[in-house]
Amino acid sequence: MTASVDAGLLQLRRATPADGAAMCELFARVPMETELALSIRRDPDFAALLRLQSGDWECWVAEDAGRVEAMASLVFRDGYLGGERRRVGYLGDLRLSPAVQGRHLLNRVYGPTLAESAAARGCVASLSAVIASNERALRALTVQNRRQRGMPRYTPLTDFRIRNVHLALPRLPRRSAFRVRRAAEADLPALASFLDADARRRPFGTPMPLAELRRRLAEWPGLRIDSFYLAEDRDGALAGCLAMWDAAPVKRTVVAAYRGKMRRIKAGYDVAARLLRFPRLPDPGEELRYLYATHQAVPSDDPAVLRALLERVYADHRKSGYVLLSFFVPEGDPMESAFRGFQFTDLPARLFVVTPPGTEPPPECLAPGRPGFEMALV
Repeated sequence: MTASVDAGLLQLRRATPADGAAMCELFARVPMETELALSIRRDPDFAALLRLQSGDWECWVAEDAGRVEAMASLVFRDGYLGGERRRVGYLGDLRLSPAVQGRHLLNRVYGPTLAESAAARGCVASLSAVIASNERALRALTVQNRRQRGMPRYTPLTDFRIRNVHLALPRLPRRSAFRVRRAAEADLPALASFLDADARRRPFGTPMPLAELRRRLAEWPGLRIDSFYLAEDRDGALAGCLAMWDAAPVKRTVVAAYRGKMRRIKAGYDVAARLLRFPRLPDPGEELRYLYATHQAVPSDDPAVLRALLERVYADHRKSGYVLLSFFVPEGDPMESAFRGFQFTDLPARLFVVTPPGTEPPPECLAPGRPGFEMALV
């Protein structure tokens, strides 16, 4: 279909496999505008990351004079809300080139498209994340005025930090009441049950039956059962888990620029890296090598459990060639103290509950606690 905007005619349509190269090019061309400007590379298969989340997704593109200048993706999956399985979504991959910025594309077509797609699936609400320093995106998506009429409703859920733990200096692990080991094949049933029970208590938690965990191990490139770390108490009971995963086969991150305080951090870090012989931060144009903490579950919210996991993960990966370990840390996280003493850099961001225009999110979407948000998949 077409959408008439004040700077000409844009053609909005669902993307096809033939659009893959154009979407990859747009993603690389339009970096995330933050103090650490990042260009995300999704070639050669743009949709690979979407397929890891769910088999139910769609991408939309907007063409100007035959060139893809804007895009967004909608991913739908089952999620826990109030302890019940519901259909939920994630809105991501929103990119607008300078050629279409300021042409009211979002309120003209984004809201109606979301409403139609969500209604067709019975999707009650979606999540979406925005980097906090990307003020242009926050204004465009969240300001409510007459010009923005028709935009989806963005309701704040939580601020969070993309916490990048630097794999730099050697550390002597602290003593812990928890023993951490890598998972083995025999742990799969108990691990799936543990992850599912934890997800059920969280808004947008991802159901994790054994079949889903097996699917992820089969389809997420590089994710193996020994990617999972298990923290057990003195009686051998499972107290927490997480997996470390390199998303580079489906999503590579290239540094576009350092700005503001990130310039100072980069300069100081690189001096220390030369003196102490650990990997420096990449220069603009170079790829950032890091691991995501995924499948994190600590039902007790005990920082000692996460600390034990972090100590072991850090020791295992410090000399692996990776620069960072990336964690999702929501505002007010009771496990915040687990990171004390580690060197890290935070990138503030905000997580929103998104509903069709004029629609309030169900109250269970805004329940307190760590939300079911898998940062590695966005």
